[in-house]
Amino acid sequence: MTHMGCEGGLTMKNKEIFLEKVLRFGHHEAIAVTVGESGEPHAAAMGVRLIRNNLVMYPYINTKTYRNIQAGSEVSLAFTHNALVFCDVVMRPSRLRFKRGRRQSTFILDADVDFYIEALPKHIVLEDQRALVFMSVAEVYEGVREYFSYSRANSMLIEALVYFTKLRAYRFKSSLLSEDAKEWLNALQHSISVVKKLGSSELIECVKLICEELRDLGVVVES
Repeated sequence: MTHMGCEGGLTMKNKEIFLEKVLRFGHHEAIAVTVGESGEPHAAAMGVRLIRNNLVMYPYINTKTYRNIQAGSEVSLAFTHNALVFCDVVMRPSRLRFKRGRRQSTFILDADVDFYIEALPKHIVLEDQRALVFMSVAEVYEGVREYFSYSRANSMLIEALVYFTKLRAYRFKSSLLSEDAKEWLNALQHSISVVKKLGSSELIECVKLICEELRDLGVVVES
């Protein structure tokens, strides 16, 4: 097994090389942790890109993540392939545990993840319902990895959670279906069907939580 060898941190040049390698596929999913004015950490699933040595993430402007960044919060990003970690963030936040990052003003998610990045927001560009938050990288280091082989059900649960968070962020109502929302709902439906067909009981349990909240919003997802 190849380790990235950054338990003790990386030089700036090595950080750039490492990030260009692990974030080379365009849009990546991560878990962003910000800190509110009360000092309480908050976690959210978040899309991230590397653009010319800057990290860019895309929170909706009506979210706590965006409000915390506006108030001056630094950001930590946790990267993992484990859909159950994403499930806890999106559907079961009471299960989450946090600890201090390498920077005293930063909290990180205390979970089995591949690696962490601690980042400093530099400027924000507003685009419709989203903000583009440009960040410089302060720290990069390894997490407690969890090794498992590729699973379509695991990947599709992450997809389901991504589309679910989009619908949740728009305060989704079935009577007000925009074209985007219809597309997201169709993708969510497909992802859920794959998890139900191929997934383990723990993955399917998360799907049930998604379907329950959708029903509360007036949306019934077909079995």
